[in-house]
Amino acid sequence: MARLPQKARNSSATRREAVIDAAARRLNREGVRDGTLRDLAAELNLTRAALYYYIEDREDLVFQAYRRSCDLLARALGQAVAGGGGVLEIVSRFVSGALTPGQPEMAMLNELGLLRDDDRATVLALYEGVVSRLSSLLEGGVRAGEVRPLSPDIVARTVISMVQGARVVQGFPFHAAILEPAAYEALLKDILFRGWATDRRRPIRTGGVDLSPFQIPKVPPFDRESLARARREQILITASRLFNRKGIDATSLDDIASELRATKRTLYQQVGDKLTLVTACLRRSYAITNAIEAQAMRPSEETGALLDNVVASLVGTAQVWLWEDIAPMRVMRGFETFTVEAREEMIQYAIELGQRWRNYFSDLQAARGVRGIDLEFLLPMIPTAPAWLARELFDVETARRASIAAEVVDVHRLGLSAL
Repeated sequence: MARLPQKARNSSATRREAVIDAAARRLNREGVRDGTLRDLAAELNLTRAALYYYIEDREDLVFQAYRRSCDLLARALGQAVAGGGGVLEIVSRFVSGALTPGQPEMAMLNELGLLRDDDRATVLALYEGVVSRLSSLLEGGVRAGEVRPLSPDIVARTVISMVQGARVVQGFPFHAAILEPAAYEALLKDILFRGWATDRRRPIRTGGVDLSPFQIPKVPPFDRESLARARREQILITASRLFNRKGIDATSLDDIASELRATKRTLYQQVGDKLTLVTACLRRSYAITNAIEAQAMRPSEETGALLDNVVASLVGTAQVWLWEDIAPMRVMRGFETFTVEAREEMIQYAIELGQRWRNYFSDLQAARGVRGIDLEFLLPMIPTAPAWLARELFDVETARRASIAAEVVDVHRLGLSAL
């Protein structure tokens, strides 16, 4: 078979990279949508037929974006390691390499459930390779006394999540300030080294957050009203988990009904059509987040209680992603999929939530519990740490859920350097 001239091959490779670049940006902003390929073709001024020259279908597009994201992470970490030096110096170069201006945007691995089995296995193998290498570095840093005592595997995943999330939050539409990339990168490194807590040795006094109220309660078999509420809750939990795994558009009512071993008619009777179901899942997520915050932020006369309460809320919010029988829907995904009413509700929720947490951290700064950090940059950074917990990347034993969530929060509370 005749080969294409080198110039033609280079041009084809460049165009394929442009397709993956645009896809990564769209996947991070919108998630997987029914109109992903149509909108991508329009953005690149390609016909749908021309787009299929570079990809097989929507699933292949997601696979290529995820695989390249893992390749970019591996390359940045490899180059950082090659530069030598201590662990923190390597982490610093890793962050800089991954966030180099002009570097292609890395797609967050949010809809792994959409991939075909072989493709998902490939992406996970590449991702776990990066995790393993960074984990080994951190473990060596702990032994050498350069890094504080920590769980290397969990912290490696959290650092990667924060690095991958940097570009995403910089383009997020709800922030009060423009997150200038260089300033964000500088603060990300500072947080990864020293954390935001003023006193890094201060123990946190908290009994944790009780998540049992968010689970489906056992109800008497003949209590029809309670049974109906429990069935509806099970539908919302299952739908939320599938929406998180595959994306909202890519998850059909048939998928949800099959997972529940029910009929679409049952879904319509208990909740309504798909848009109604999505909105119900969205509101359930708001309610869970608000309830965790309300439970954690209990009034207290004790000195320093606000810091304990804030950490308890952060840990509870992280931990809830590890409970399959709670499974809130990620509210910042699939924005374009929602109705206008749901979008407005989502924006208002984000504004109110952001203002409450800005107040908490402002009060902590006044009380010297939080270092003098620009909160407009810090607050959007915090949710990127536990973002990976919602992706079902590995199985978690029940007994470890609270400690894993606390470990994730401590990455940005304490940083990595020795105490």
